[in-house]
Amino acid sequence: MNSPSTPPDVGRWVRDLRRQRNLTVEELAMRSGVSKSLVSQIERNRTNPTLGTLWRLCGALGVGIQEVLGGAGEAPAAAVVGAHATPAIRSQDGKCGLRILGPVDLGGLVEWYDFSALPGGELVSAAHDPGTVEHLSVLEGSLQVESAGTQVAACAEETARYRADCPHAIRNRGSTPARALLVVVLRRPA
Repeated sequence: MNSPSTPPDVGRWVRDLRRQRNLTVEELAMRSGVSKSLVSQIERNRTNPTLGTLWRLCGALGVGIQEVLGGAGEAPAAAVVGAHATPAIRSQDGKCGLRILGPVDLGGLVEWYDFSALPGGELVSAAHDPGTVEHLSVLEGSLQVESAGTQVAACAEETARYRADCPHAIRNRGSTPARALLVVVLRRPA
């Protein structure tokens, strides 16, 4: 388990899980759609994966993204997690950032993030589990959301709610940076 002052060792986690599943680097690359050289660089901690890359690797390894970013354990009565210990990931275009605010033990039920996007930035996501809904509360700037063929725009102090069980995207079409809280509510089949 990572201490609050130590960032997660993503490379070791990917390597260990790949080995547990008796996969070669090439097999993991083929299953995930991530290049063999990038998988190798990630495993050697030579690069940090983007959100999209990490998402594809987790899917290929059959685990949730929360598992790579921290361990489970009994929570203290009260604790402060420093900014340096809050995992952060970037979008494919490098213009959007997600700081993972929710605790790992709630992964698979509800997740929440501090989302930021530079002008022109976009976070494009594949469909999540059936019934998943996202809630994007804009704090600064404005953001456009696309889901199931529908586009909506939300400005500061507004919240966009949309299906995330289909391909969806968040885009900053404005000329200033935007910031929001993103809450993902995942539905588990009964």
